[in-house]
Amino acid sequence: MKQLHDIQIQILKNLLFSASLKYSQLKPNKELENNKFNFHLNRLIDCGYITKRNQYYELTNTGKEYANRIGTDTHLRLQGKISVVVIITRNKDTETLIYTRLKHPFYGCQGHLSGKVYWGETLDDAAKRELKEETNLEGKPELFAITHEIVKDEKSLELLEDKYLYYFIVKNPKGELSFLEEGHFEWVKIKEIGSYIKKPFKSLGETKKYTKAGTEHKKGTVFFNETLTLTSYF
Repeated sequence: MKQLHDIQIQILKNLLFSASLKYSQLKPNKELENNKFNFHLNRLIDCGYITKRNQYYELTNTGKEYANRIGTDTHLRLQGKISVVVIITRNKDTETLIYTRLKHPFYGCQGHLSGKVYWGETLDDAAKRELKEETNLEGKPELFAITHEIVKDEKSLELLEDKYLYYFIVKNPKGELSFLEEGHFEWVKIKEIGSYIKKPFKSLGETKKYTKAGTEHKKGTVFFNETLTLTSYF
């Protein structure tokens, strides 16, 4: 969702607390010129956030979702990203598929397959889709961990990412391995992860930890962890 003009946000916020409003009630302030107000109101209608019924204006479902994200200071509040991490193993959990990213941010970093969860998509479907799209492999994902990670620059402490990661394990996937230009995959012996990974997305210890947790996962059990990560790779 794109950031809107302050006047447009004020209009949406007025409707957030009303079932519907007349034209005159929508104005953020009485001094606002009609031409200017009409421009922003029509913009919201064109974007599909507001609809007009007879003499009244009301929020569409899309408008309700957008307006509900507006804070009390009228600025759109960012929310943590939701992604899946898919750990893939084979040969009785002796090998795992390691990804080397060839795209910014985190260019050259290594770790497990991950990707965003799309709007309206289940976590399980997201894991299956990412597995197929990125590697051409297919398998049955099992959720074993959930983490909330706040990522900051290690020098300036600037907030870089806020994300919720859902970890899945896929054992013995089927298909022929292939991958896109933005990254490279290679089967690596789990006991050799430490020597193979030169630039981990997270710490090498964290990569080993979740690889081990995935291979030892017992169906029906999920653990949660919350961490602050400092990085210089962004």
